[in-house]
Amino acid sequence: MSNWRSELDHVIARLRVHASMTGAVALGLLAANVIIFDCGSTARWLKLAMLGFCVVVLAQCVHLLFDAALFRLALAHDNEQAGLAAIDRTLTAMGLRKTPAQPAPLAQRLAGTARLLRRQYIVLAIGVAIFGFMLFDCGTARC
Repeated sequence: MSNWRSELDHVIARLRVHASMTGAVALGLLAANVIIFDCGSTARWLKLAMLGFCVVVLAQCVHLLFDAALFRLALAHDNEQAGLAAIDRTLTAMGLRKTPAQPAPLAQRLAGTARLLRRQYIVLAIGVAIFGFMLFDCGTARC
């Protein structure tokens, strides 16, 4: 197995794990939001904010799993360039991107995926912070 194949296998596994973990946390926050909290007007706005952040996290989970599927498609080809070209053809056929003159290198694509992961964790942290504030707010309001 060549270096790009092993690196891509590792990235695919990591993306699946991160998407599953963050998705489970977001769904847990949504469930807790529905079941536990029914406190004053502040909590209503916080519930809506947390709902929005959790929806964004779940959408990013879908994006991560889509990236993993595209990387799996690249692994089905004999070499890195052919695999990356297949990703570009797929994205073009789906209408998500115009065909580039030169396929972006694997390192650039992996950097984009890493940025998406960072954004996802930031949004999830904001959702958890809102949940913590809701716990504090309802605890002091004695709902």
